[in-house]
Amino acid sequence: MDFLVMLTFIIAVNWLCLTLVWLISLKIKDVGIVDIYWGIGFVIMAWACFLLNLQSNPTVISQSQWLINIMVTIWGLRLTFHLAARNLGKEEDYRYAAMRKKSAGDFRIQSYFRVFMLQGFLQIVIILPVLAIHLYPSAFGLSLFHYLGIALWIIGFVYETAADMQLVNFRSDPRNHNKVLNSGLWRFSRHPNYFGDALQWFAFFIFSLPTGYYWGIISPLMMLFIFLRLTIRLLEKPQTNKRPEYEEYVKSTNIFFPGWKKN
Repeated sequence: MDFLVMLTFIIAVNWLCLTLVWLISLKIKDVGIVDIYWGIGFVIMAWACFLLNLQSNPTVISQSQWLINIMVTIWGLRLTFHLAARNLGKEEDYRYAAMRKKSAGDFRIQSYFRVFMLQGFLQIVIILPVLAIHLYPSAFGLSLFHYLGIALWIIGFVYETAADMQLVNFRSDPRNHNKVLNSGLWRFSRHPNYFGDALQWFAFFIFSLPTGYYWGIISPLMMLFIFLRLTIRLLEKPQTNKRPEYEEYVKSTNIFFPGWKKN
């Protein structure tokens, strides 16, 4: 399978899906649904690669291609259902609401390019390890790198899922209103769910190493950049005003990588 053919195909598929989600956002006046699409978008692109390979030559589908798609699907569907349960029916996320308020022109058009198409670009960059695996159909066996990737993915998936469940349970108790979760995995870092997520994408890169396409390293590095330089900064900015204990939590707890409490 030619690289440009597969890349063009998944870009087209993702663009169509994102445009549909954008149209829905106009109907419900909530740009935040783009976050819900984040996980399922990777699932759609992974299976688009798989089906393209299947259509061109059904005899070259490998175990690694099946496995990477299964792992991406489990990761993406869990994240999508988690965000849907948390966000649907609520007010628009404050980040997008602020963007809407500050918009000088037609926010509908601006949101298409500044939010939806930007997310589409990031998704194409991040899915590179999956793309590499679907471009290399000759390796039917599993190597040490495949097993290492699977093991690391399981650790990351369990870590992210446990962190999300702990946060959901904490927030479901009215007594914790405006309090800070600093127990469980949240004792060791302020964003353990993001750490688990990044770990899974690093696992996908390791899983792709037998293909010989090493540019997949861009994927976990991009995830780290998004979390550390963009998402976490935006999320933590208003927390101190909302939660009096958060300033002390920031001083005593690692931002991303797990570690013991600081003195």
